[in-house]
Amino acid sequence: MALQSSHLKRPIIVAVDGPAGSGKSSICAQVCRDLDWSYVNTGALYRVLALVLAERKVSHENSAELRSVLIEFSSKVKWQHKTGKIFIGEVDYTPLLGSVEAASGASKVAKIPQIREALLPIQRDLSLSAPIGVIVDGRDIGTVVFPDADVKIFMTASIEQRARRRLAQLISDGASSVTLSLADIMKTIGDRDLQDSQRETAPMTMASDSVMFDTSNMDIQESIVALKTLLKTRGLCP
Repeated sequence: MALQSSHLKRPIIVAVDGPAGSGKSSICAQVCRDLDWSYVNTGALYRVLALVLAERKVSHENSAELRSVLIEFSSKVKWQHKTGKIFIGEVDYTPLLGSVEAASGASKVAKIPQIREALLPIQRDLSLSAPIGVIVDGRDIGTVVFPDADVKIFMTASIEQRARRRLAQLISDGASSVTLSLADIMKTIGDRDLQDSQRETAPMTMASDSVMFDTSNMDIQESIVALKTLLKTRGLCP
């Protein structure tokens, strides 16, 4: 029998916040596969929107054009809970999410209050449509998107460990000519942390009732086991 959320008539909701490189996406996605839950990576929404705006050549400063794209985006965005794929209409944007353009664009659009306000109900609707349980990750899930989550987790790791993971990812993705040093990546991550935590709208912060989950000294498999154990101790999964 599936366990039920403490809030009736909605899926079990686990809110996971934390900085880039803490392992959120890899860990949360695998835990969801193991539990047959849904996984919603809110950062993917910002990446897709950034790509759509670039395709339409819409400036972030053009409020009227931006509003028009956001209305269309809201009506056409679809998240396939089983596959984790994200579509705009019939177009699958999933293969583009790891691109440099998507990442750099997302960091820019995420600072715009109009965009964050428009994506808030989309994040909630996509998550609430999950059939059993859902892990939602981002920067402001426990504080803004789901302050009523069944459990809130702040996933983090040392900045050096996060930089090492990012460097390994770049090499794994085929960037054989990577010229960035570990120090360069650490600075970039530190700048991103500062930007996320100091933005005016929905800054990244640890909710007062969040559980700290530090992955610095755990590999991916150990982190997956630890997260599932945490959910079990909260009575959220078998």
